[in-house]
Amino acid sequence: MNINIEKQTNGIELIKIENASSKIVFTNFGARIVSWKIDDNNIVLGNEVEADEFYPNNPFYFGATVGRFGGRIENGTFKLNGETYQLEQNDVPHHLHGGKNGLSDKLFDYEIEEEAHRVRVIFRSQLTEEMDYYPGDIDLKVIFTYDETSTWTIEYEAIATKDTLFNPMNHVYFNLNSDNKVVDNHVLSSDKIQMFPLGDNNLPVLQPIDLVEVFGQTSINLGELFEAKDERIASQVTKVQGLDHPFEVDKGTFTLSNDILTLHVQTDTPQVVIFTLNDTTGWKSPMNIYKAHSGVTIETQSMPNDINLLGEHAHSIIKAKQPFYAKTSYRIENKMS
Repeated sequence: MNINIEKQTNGIELIKIENASSKIVFTNFGARIVSWKIDDNNIVLGNEVEADEFYPNNPFYFGATVGRFGGRIENGTFKLNGETYQLEQNDVPHHLHGGKNGLSDKLFDYEIEEEAHRVRVIFRSQLTEEMDYYPGDIDLKVIFTYDETSTWTIEYEAIATKDTLFNPMNHVYFNLNSDNKVVDNHVLSSDKIQMFPLGDNNLPVLQPIDLVEVFGQTSINLGELFEAKDERIASQVTKVQGLDHPFEVDKGTFTLSNDILTLHVQTDTPQVVIFTLNDTTGWKSPMNIYKAHSGVTIETQSMPNDINLLGEHAHSIIKAKQPFYAKTSYRIENKMS
């Protein structure tokens, strides 16, 4: 496998890894994925050529590592161990994706380990309570591995100085089409597909809709989901003009596919948030070439707002000095090979 480093301005560096059939590009800015080409088809949204201008100035978190908390926390506040914490309300009135001092805009330190059939990029950073108002500091490693099977694996390793919340995820947008069509033709498949509705405050309600039961099948076309007659689903699609919902799948295993490619996803996180980039008009920039449903996120994580939904049973609570670990892998398969 070939590795090249390209240095752009603003401290942004691109790490380019290439083999005979694919090329993947990461960057130290937000420990993110920039590009993933299978033959000549780039299956993720991003901008490799102008990364130094594109990523610091867009609001869509393209390919970024997000944290300390992926998703929203209601009213930017939570209680932990009897103490109440007030966070930045950067998605008024809620807190979103760790706030302006979250991981997505950090320049990570990194090192590269090259082995016979894979490359590991080990990103390192720190979160401090003085910067983001959560309790405790966190030392973090985000490890990206790319191997000869066209599998991109993300591992999160962290340790905190105090009991705190930690719910990291990657905000990658996939589009498996080669012709820039919207992702409505993509098919989500798993033996279990439960969709959690959003309440009036755009936060999840713990009363899932069983999509396998509604559709009578374990493979669901996104376009058919958007046009569902079931009022529970239709009202949710209308609310956000697509998807921006937590899901639970069977044993953390599912696929996203079109006629040519299948993306195999395996995660040890309890939920996955699927978001179909529903409104792109807010970013007033000539770099904004995106229309609604240009991509679909696969954000493997804990339930947004779980601390206020589940209290002391929230999955996002991590204990002081106890190592945190989570892992997700994305493997691409060409159906035509």
